[in-house]
Amino acid sequence: MLPLSRRSLFVSVCCGAMLAGTSQAGPPNLMNMFRSGSQVEADVEAEYMLSQEDGPWMILASTCVGEGSKARAHRLAFEIRRDLNMPAFIYREKFDFTGSVGKNQTGGRRLRYANEYQYDAYAVLVGEYDRVEHEGIDQDLQKLKSARLPIFEDKEEIAKETSTASPVTTVRAITRKLMERRNDKTLGPMANAFVTRNPMLPEDYFDAPEVDSFVQQLNEGKDYSLLSCKGKYTVVVATFEGLGTIVDGHKEKNFTPSGKRLDKMAADAGKMAAELRKQGIEAYQFHDRTRSLVTIGSFPSLGRELPDAKFEYDPEIRRVMETYRAFNSQKARYVPGHNGVAVHHAALIPFDVNPVPIAVPRTSKRSLYSSALGRR
Repeated sequence: MLPLSRRSLFVSVCCGAMLAGTSQAGPPNLMNMFRSGSQVEADVEAEYMLSQEDGPWMILASTCVGEGSKARAHRLAFEIRRDLNMPAFIYREKFDFTGSVGKNQTGGRRLRYANEYQYDAYAVLVGEYDRVEHEGIDQDLQKLKSARLPIFEDKEEIAKETSTASPVTTVRAITRKLMERRNDKTLGPMANAFVTRNPMLPEDYFDAPEVDSFVQQLNEGKDYSLLSCKGKYTVVVATFEGLGTIVDGHKEKNFTPSGKRLDKMAADAGKMAAELRKQGIEAYQFHDRTRSLVTIGSFPSLGRELPDAKFEYDPEIRRVMETYRAFNSQKARYVPGHNGVAVHHAALIPFDVNPVPIAVPRTSKRSLYSSALGRR
């Protein structure tokens, strides 16, 4: 099953009407809504699939399910780009409600879904905003809510959403009927659009995580602690997690990292950070309750906007992401004990496959007070 945060992205738009009652395309697009002369690309042949570099804040315009959902999502994204002059992207998620979902804690019997089914859903997300308070979001949200695009007038196409019987298509059919009955004629088929995050980005990306007193103590006295980093962003290049070496996925849910293993992860992170510092690289280490991180760099911003209304990561952030990844062919070397696979490493410890930028964690005043009082 997928994480709740991603499942809710699709469930919310299906149920919204019932609740409402009647390396160069990317993150923040700061000025898009103030540039009337800028034309968003609209190519009927392009896929416009969502990536980590899009967003990071967006508007979920609609979700397509049922027969032909992929083609319908692509058509909707194209029409939003062509007719509304707004960047639109497509995000696919596969839902699998089959098999067992654990054991009954009293009887020990395997639990299964009452209604087993599988389906693909395609969300159409619009806009590229650097923050949820962006000045253009409200205006764009209303623009989408009132829009009436050709795809929604294609009754044969829209009927495909409920042509197959499943719980999700049933909810979609009920939602559509409720929307048709509302009296507000200023609202269109995307009236339930709402602001959300780019689901492909890690949670750490959006806000500087607040460090509580216990985590603060875990990092006290550590050389090159990330808590001492003055920048707003850094790039995670190595992740040490308790589940990282569990090969059998069925055992991961019940796995709890031991204190001994956590100490080993912290030691490896410290060793790697120290080696990078010896090489003159601005590396940091960070530890919390379940993992340790090694990061590189200290950046005041993610990047800059390009004249074509797209976003470009800061060149140094992009360089770090490209250079310090495990399968950088120019840097890869064989590491003893890693099955003869050549990887880029430091202190014989491989870098992550896909380094990602995150917000630098900060110590809150509350955690400082708690620490002073000896609380956790």
